[in-house]
Amino acid sequence: MRLDGLRGLAACFISFVFHLRILFSQESNPLNGVPGLGWFQHWGWSMVDLFFVLSGFVFAHCYLDGWRLRAGTTISSFALSRFARLWPLHAVSLACIILILRDAPETTVANAMTSLAMLHVFLPAPTQTLNGPAWSLSVEVFCYAVFILAATAGARALRVSAVVAIFAGTYCIFALGAWEALIGRGLLGFFCGVILRRYVKFADPIPGAVLIVPAALPFVIVPEGAWLILTSVVAWPATILLALRTKVLESRVMIWFGDRSYSIYLIHVPVYLLAATAVSQLGELGRTGSMVATIMVWILILLIADLFYRHLEMPSQKAILQWFRKREGGVQQPANALGME
Repeated sequence: MRLDGLRGLAACFISFVFHLRILFSQESNPLNGVPGLGWFQHWGWSMVDLFFVLSGFVFAHCYLDGWRLRAGTTISSFALSRFARLWPLHAVSLACIILILRDAPETTVANAMTSLAMLHVFLPAPTQTLNGPAWSLSVEVFCYAVFILAATAGARALRVSAVVAIFAGTYCIFALGAWEALIGRGLLGFFCGVILRRYVKFADPIPGAVLIVPAALPFVIVPEGAWLILTSVVAWPATILLALRTKVLESRVMIWFGDRSYSIYLIHVPVYLLAATAVSQLGELGRTGSMVATIMVWILILLIADLFYRHLEMPSQKAILQWFRKREGGVQQPANALGME
């Protein structure tokens, strides 16, 4: 429950602070100078790596006993639960983007089909293709495949795969950089999360005040070189450990945001693109006018996310799983994780 709240908080920082640049230029951004938000305006993209660590942690919790796959979990049931959780909303948000960007050069049949199949991370410049934030879904699907294949092969195979994935991800980030090593970032974060869940009890004696130090590293170290690796290996795991001890993250408000985090993450760019056209026609708004417009767009995103969560995400997931149960006689319940989730 508390990790749901953390996920919701991270989705809001990415969607409402970092990507506000879609709506306003850097000079006219109404969040400029707001205390505590400067880091998120420039480096908030790195919180996607928090999603990867969270996913690995949650998947290890839901699907593993120690290093062994829980009884009853098969590759087909796992894949079906992931499809039911991620694909319906992804398909609808992709359709919205295609409609909005129908005349843009990147809106091609090849890009649309590859994105629909969640393989768009293998395209050139995947973060710039159609619904940009959805690149992380493609990375997550890749990590899911590595995870379930390794777990099915046995405990030793999963342990070896986790270590190899972490080293491979680290090497790719060093060699290629953050925006070329997208799969490497996913592998590093996801399997750091898996290992964290396996050994989470060893962190129980560590005081929360001590955990604050590693959790704060991204905010005090200059973002270059090994910084991104440090966040996935040290800072985000420490943040998760702190979140597990933070009661406010399981409040009704935070759980509300957590439940709708996937919708917020996937639909905020289409809303910003539509709003940007309207805002540009209003001319110079000034700081106050820009802030009012920003708040109105945020509210619109939340309203649409709530509608999508209640009337698309949950019903479609339930319908797909019920169909599969009738056909196959049962399926493992999906883990509640972002494909950024």
